Amino acid sequence: MKRIIAASTAALVLVSGAASAMNSANDAAVLKFAPEADLAGYSDAAIAHIVNTINDDRDDSFVQKQAQVRSLLKHLN
Repeated sequence: MKRIIAASTAALVLVSGAASAMNSANDAAVLKFAPEADLAGYSDAAIAHIVNTINDDRDDSFVQKQAQVRSLLKHLN
């Protein structure tokens, strides 16, 4: 029983660490386009939506993507 609990705890730590790393990467991607943004008030889903917009396959310039990110930040909060 102790092994199951230890294994479950270890798995939980790994999953939460991976989620934290993903959140940090998403935040960094958004901050690349809007360095002044305070992302503390945004949900993980909102940040993921913005990152999906950034990673969209359209051929937008940096300025166009920056405008899209800032618009989403304004309207999603």
